[in-house]
Amino acid sequence: MGERADGDPAVVRLAGEQDVSTRNEVRFAFQRVRDNPRVIVDLTKLRYIDSTVISELMRAESRTSANDGKLVIVARNQRILRVLSIAGITVRTPILDTLDSAMKALRPPH
Repeated sequence: MGERADGDPAVVRLAGEQDVSTRNEVRFAFQRVRDNPRVIVDLTKLRYIDSTVISELMRAESRTSANDGKLVIVARNQRILRVLSIAGITVRTPILDTLDSAMKALRPPH
């Protein structure tokens, strides 16, 4: 897990298997970037996600949206994309396939 919050969009990276055993680490990662109005969640190295982490992701999206911000997800793994779709995340949250496209999507207008 990694995150960045410096003026650019904050990036939270989740990799490997994320489940109930890593929920506190995931929660902490999102708490570290909660004041940034632009958040990218990079799931490109994620192999597994369960409902506890989906819940944290939904909470982060709601908090970002409530603060007039935007959260986008980067994911390419078809299993992860299917879980996100079943959970309804794809209805409210843009899913992009590269970090570069996510950065461009969150770039402020000039």
